[in-house]
Amino acid sequence: MYHSLRAEIVRLWTLRSTAVHSALLIGSCFGPIILMTFLYDIEYQGPIDAGDLGKCASIFHMLAVVFAGASTATEIRNGSTEISFLTQRRRWTSFAAQLLATSSFLSLTYVIGMALALVAAQFYPDGLIMSAKGWGYLGVYLSIILVWGVVAMSLAVLTRSVAAAIAVPLVWMLLLEQLMSMVPMLAPVMGWMPFSAGMELLGRVLAESPVAAGSVPAVVVLSGLASMFSAVGFLCHTRRDVPG
Repeated sequence: MYHSLRAEIVRLWTLRSTAVHSALLIGSCFGPIILMTFLYDIEYQGPIDAGDLGKCASIFHMLAVVFAGASTATEIRNGSTEISFLTQRRRWTSFAAQLLATSSFLSLTYVIGMALALVAAQFYPDGLIMSAKGWGYLGVYLSIILVWGVVAMSLAVLTRSVAAAIAVPLVWMLLLEQLMSMVPMLAPVMGWMPFSAGMELLGRVLAESPVAAGSVPAVVVLSGLASMFSAVGFLCHTRRDVPG
């Protein structure tokens, strides 16, 4: 496993596309804060808070899905899976290493991006305000992003398609659940939908009420989503033939 992880990290950090995605991911965190500073409107006075940083995190979220899905599917189509099967004793280690390396990469870029966003917020005319709940909010958002990263990677292994690995999670989050929320008879089950559950959990972190109150369904949904898709990913990765 150690050698698989080291190989995956070396591969990830030597690809030119990784540098491009790094710039996009990190920039998505602090870029909007810089724009808010330059385009400051006195009619909307107030300091930058966790909610504003959450808007930056939502952009990071979408880009993270693109990176996770595209990088995984591209490597499969380019033959990296075939090479790992020939050089490693067990098939599952290559996918496990890819999950760990990609999640670590996303976590690192998120931390760097948010740190730069906090620095940029110091120059905002109304300043920055961050509470303990705000820090927890950013941490929970990272967990949600990593869950959807696992979904995108597993779909890439399942479909071996860059388009499907990216489009399915994004369409589900940005379109299907939004349409479902407009149907009154589906209101009772929306809390069990993965994207809505994540947003509800984030709202509870910032709310005045205790986080534990009512957050169990969201945690169960997100944990189940990550577990189900990672299991599918491992199954496909270990049982299917390499693409010809």
